[in-house]
Amino acid sequence: MGPNKHDRTLADQLSGAFVRFGAIAAGGFLLTALAYGIGWAYLTPEVERSREAERAESAAYAAMLDQETGLRGYLITRDPRFREAYAGGERRLPAANAALSELVGAVPSLATAMLGTRLAEERWRGGWAKTAADNNFELAPSFMSDGKALFDAYRVAQTTFAQALASRSQELSTREQRLIAIRVTLDLSVFVAVLLLGMRQHQALREAIVTPVAALLSHIRRIRDGQLKATATVTGPRELAELAEGLNEVVGALIAAREVAESRDGALSDHSIRLHQVLDASREFSESLNLKYVVGAVRESTAAIGGYENVVVWLMDDAQRQLVPSDESASTVAAASLAGEHGLASRAAKAGRITFEGPAGQVRFGDGNIGSVRAIAIPLIVGARVVGVLEARNNEAQPATKEVIEILEMLATHAATAIESARLHEVIEERSQMDALTRLFNRRRLDQDLETECKRSLRYGRPLALVMLDVDHFKAFNDSHGHPQGDIALQEVSNAIAGCVRATDTAYRYGGEEFCILLRETSALAAMHFAERVRERIETRFASGAMTGITASFGVAEFAESSPTARALVEAADAAMYESKRAGRNRVALSSRPSESPIRAATSAA
Repeated sequence: MGPNKHDRTLADQLSGAFVRFGAIAAGGFLLTALAYGIGWAYLTPEVERSREAERAESAAYAAMLDQETGLRGYLITRDPRFREAYAGGERRLPAANAALSELVGAVPSLATAMLGTRLAEERWRGGWAKTAADNNFELAPSFMSDGKALFDAYRVAQTTFAQALASRSQELSTREQRLIAIRVTLDLSVFVAVLLLGMRQHQALREAIVTPVAALLSHIRRIRDGQLKATATVTGPRELAELAEGLNEVVGALIAAREVAESRDGALSDHSIRLHQVLDASREFSESLNLKYVVGAVRESTAAIGGYENVVVWLMDDAQRQLVPSDESASTVAAASLAGEHGLASRAAKAGRITFEGPAGQVRFGDGNIGSVRAIAIPLIVGARVVGVLEARNNEAQPATKEVIEILEMLATHAATAIESARLHEVIEERSQMDALTRLFNRRRLDQDLETECKRSLRYGRPLALVMLDVDHFKAFNDSHGHPQGDIALQEVSNAIAGCVRATDTAYRYGGEEFCILLRETSALAAMHFAERVRERIETRFASGAMTGITASFGVAEFAESSPTARALVEAADAAMYESKRAGRNRVALSSRPSESPIRAATSAA
């Protein structure tokens, strides 16, 4: 007598199900493969040979028709061109007959019909066609009728042969369809068998695994809700039963631990409260990738945990290798703390460890109570790299304990990771909107800024202009100087543009050798003057040197109330730019569309 299913392991039950599935699938695969093999090895080649034989027979009949038609036309008209049709049919006939002999010569029924066709064919060719083709004198009146009788006899034999070929093809096609039906039936049978077995196995596994696991999860939820008195009883695979026993043991240990804890003072210590504060704070600033928000949360948490009056988060400027305050609100504390390289935050960053400042200067980290300190600086370290410093200070010296310092150090560890993640996110976000070659903003940023500025201009009636420029004959420059020099030329053009824009303007690489400049608070006339300055700077930059002769054509458009969309503004500037190109290039053109700017419209309404 076999073991009870609840005494078997989970692996045994799953492997048994897989073996049964595999056996059915393998059997179905072998039967299907056998059916396919029979078709591919025997039936399919015969079907193809029969179809090829039909095509060869049609070719032979077409060749005979060409000969017969050509000879009759020649005899009637004596036009040599009809002999060409006869000659073509005579050349094609042997190949078609040879193919027929190879394809159906081994089939007795077809070979007999083919032989009758060949004999009728030879009687017509030998008894009439050769004489008609070689004779140049007048033939007897009955000669044409004799030829027709012989060709009619050939047609009768050919029709019989063609019908025999068609009948064999039909028979083979029927066999092939039957074999396909057998294969489909086999596949369907295997599918039904696998489906039925799957349903049966699903039910068995549900009873053996899913139900016990559900009972175990229900018991775990009761434990989570504090019902430690309940015990788990699971009847299922051996592993689940052992898990239930282990869970009962854990519950027993929890009950004992709770009884011990309840015997102690129920009030949480200050240390536990601060740990909870650290946990809550780390959750708060770790859930955001906004650097300003993260820094603010770190400052507030540090002030709340340590009771400090002023908190500054210093960030390491990788380019200048020095600390900078994270926001302007920390300027007062920054002035008092950071005195060149000797400030408290700088010393902590260089040493890579906590640094204190007491009433008489620096205080060292000792055992137990540290004493009275005025300020503390904790380096923010990520992967052995100092990314900033967390500095907290009071106006007067306050007592500090090692316990509080350790909690602040723990907070700084979480803060360092959150701040670095936010900084990296800002870098990635900025690079996603920056063109890698020219270091100007890309098309994506242009679309965002245009939508925002057009809405602002329309709402407040402020002027807005867009300048679009395209480098002249840039493809020819690339072809003659090479693409690396073309990239350098585009960088130089972008530098010329960047050197002209104001703090309120934004330059973009629109695509290829096209650039755009968004001019806020700028009318069309002022935008024309700006574009002319950029044009002159580009022309001057490329007036000499290895890349001489590079110029640009400019188009200027002003945002109009009549077409208050970003797309209309871009289209107007683009049209003006192409007007500049048509006028001779290296010039500035203003959009010629009739428009009314929002500022003029607001003035008129007033």
